[in-house]
Amino acid sequence: MKCFKYIISFIAVMLFLNSNAQTVNWYQGMDLARRGQLAGQWDTSLSLCVNPITLPVSFFDSTNTKYNKIFFFHKKSNITFLPLSLTQQYNSTLPYDWNAGPMIPSRGYQLVASTGFSAQFGKHLSLQLAPEFVYAGNDDFETFMTVNFDRLWERYYHWLNNSDIPEKFGSSLYTRFFPGQSSIRYNTKNMSFGISTENMWWGPGVRNALIMSNNAPGFLHVTINTIRPIHSKIGSFEGQIIGGRLDDSGIPPPETNRVNNGIFLYHPKRDEWRYITGMVLSWQPKWVSHLFVGITKAAYLYPSDISSPLDILPFDGFFGPAVTPSEKTGKKASQGALFFRYILPKEQVELYMEYGRSDQSLMPWNIVESHPYRRAYVAGFKKIFDAAQSSHIQLAVEFTQLEAPDGSLIQAPGESWYTHDYVRQGYTQMGRVIGAGIGPGGNSQTLEISWFKGYKKIGLQFERVVHNEDFYLYAFEDIPDYSRQWIDLSTTLHTEWNFKRFLFSSDLGLIRAYNHEWWAVYGVTTFTGGYDYLNFHGKLSLVYRW
Repeated sequence: MKCFKYIISFIAVMLFLNSNAQTVNWYQGMDLARRGQLAGQWDTSLSLCVNPITLPVSFFDSTNTKYNKIFFFHKKSNITFLPLSLTQQYNSTLPYDWNAGPMIPSRGYQLVASTGFSAQFGKHLSLQLAPEFVYAGNDDFETFMTVNFDRLWERYYHWLNNSDIPEKFGSSLYTRFFPGQSSIRYNTKNMSFGISTENMWWGPGVRNALIMSNNAPGFLHVTINTIRPIHSKIGSFEGQIIGGRLDDSGIPPPETNRVNNGIFLYHPKRDEWRYITGMVLSWQPKWVSHLFVGITKAAYLYPSDISSPLDILPFDGFFGPAVTPSEKTGKKASQGALFFRYILPKEQVELYMEYGRSDQSLMPWNIVESHPYRRAYVAGFKKIFDAAQSSHIQLAVEFTQLEAPDGSLIQAPGESWYTHDYVRQGYTQMGRVIGAGIGPGGNSQTLEISWFKGYKKIGLQFERVVHNEDFYLYAFEDIPDYSRQWIDLSTTLHTEWNFKRFLFSSDLGLIRAYNHEWWAVYGVTTFTGGYDYLNFHGKLSLVYRW
C-alpha cells in the first residue's frame, strides 16, 4: 500500500509542472506591472493574480536589450546570464517585515544574494538556475517571556504545538543555500510544464495573500500553468496547479521542558515532510471588461497518510465536505479563498478582495454560513492621479484580517489560519507561513502614498499590525483588562530607482512595538503598561544586469 502511495505521489508530481520565461526574482516588479496597468502603460488583459515571483529579464528594459547577455550555441538554443541580486536588511531591536523569501525574522544584519543563468534548448525546453544564499547575524531579541505563569505558557502552547513558526531561528549565525528561483520547463503555445523551486503569489493582494505568497523560501514542486490567458466563448482563463514538498524548520519551540499540573506542555511533532497540493484559477468574464474572479486552494498532509488518488489533487471540498479517508479522519488540512480584482482604466482605479475559509468546503454558497468557521480576508483599493511630466501619484490601501470569529476559540483553542491539530507543522515551509506573513490570528491595515514615473518610485507607507489576536483573546479571557494587545505601528519611506545597469529599491522605517509579546507590567493591583520598543528597519536591494 505504501508503495502505491509513493507511486501515485510521484506520478502527480511529474504531471504538475511550472514554467515562466527567462526570469529574475524581483518582487517590486509586480507592483510596477499593476500600477502600469492603471496608468495605461501595460496590458490590462492579465489578472496578475497567478504569479510566480519572477518576471522576464526584459520586463524592466524591453527596449534596452544590451543589458541581456545572450550566448547562442545553436540557432534555437542559447544561454542568458541572470542579473546579480543583493538584498541587505537591518533591524535594530526586533524582527520586522515579511514577504522576503528565504530571509528569516531576525534582529541585526541580514543578506540574500542570488544570480545564475537561463538556458533555452530548442523551441520548447528551458532551464533556469538561480540559487540564493542567506546570511543573518541573528542577534538576540526579546521573545515570549520565560517568567510568564505556567497557565499562560499552557495556553501559548496551543499554538506552538499546532504550527512550526519559530520566533527565533537558533542562537547563532544563520547561513543557508537555497535552490532559489530555479526550474526546468517544457513550454507550449499557452501552457508550460516543469519542476521548480520558485516562489509563487496567488490572488489579488499586494501586502498579504491568504493562500500563496513569497513569505517563505520556495519549495520543490511540479506544476502546470498558463503562459498567457486561454480564450473561450465565456471569457479568458489563467491558472496553475501544483504538487510539492514542505519541510520543517528543525527548530523546537521554547521551554520544551515546562510542565503545568504535572503535564508536559510540549508535544513533539511527527518527523515527516508534508505533501502539498494547490491550485489557482482566474476567470475574466467576456461580458465584464477588466473584471477577474477566481479561486485559490491548498491542502497538505503527511505522505504516509495518502489514502486515495484524490489526496494528491487540490479538489477536496468540490465533491462534498469529506470524500477520502484522510479527509474524513481529519488527517488532511485544507484552506481556500475566492477572490476578485476589478480594474477601471479610465478612472485609474482598482478594487480587490480575497475571502477564504480554513476547512475543506469552499463552495460559494458555504461562504454565507453563519456558524463560526475559520475565515479570513484581504481587501484593497488603489487609485492613481496624473501629475506633471508623465508622472503619477498613487494612493493604496489594504486590510487583512486572519483573526477567528467571536466565540470559536473557546471551542477549539489553537486552531487559527495556518495551524492544524493533526498536521501540526501547519501551513509552513521551513518555519515560515506560506500565506500572509502577519501569521496566525494576525490583522493589518496598510496605507501608501507615493509618486512614480515608470520604474522610479518614492512613497510613504503607514502600517498597523496586530499580532495573533486569537492567542491574545484566548489567553487573557479571564482578565477583564484587554489593553495589552501586541501592536506594531510603522512608517516606512520606500524608493525604487533605475540607473543604467542597476535597479535599486530601499526601505527606511521606524516601527513602534506596543506591549511586545503581550508582556504586562503590574502595579499594586492592576495592569499599568507593557514593554514598548522602537525599532529601526532598513532594507536595500540592488540588481545588476550583466
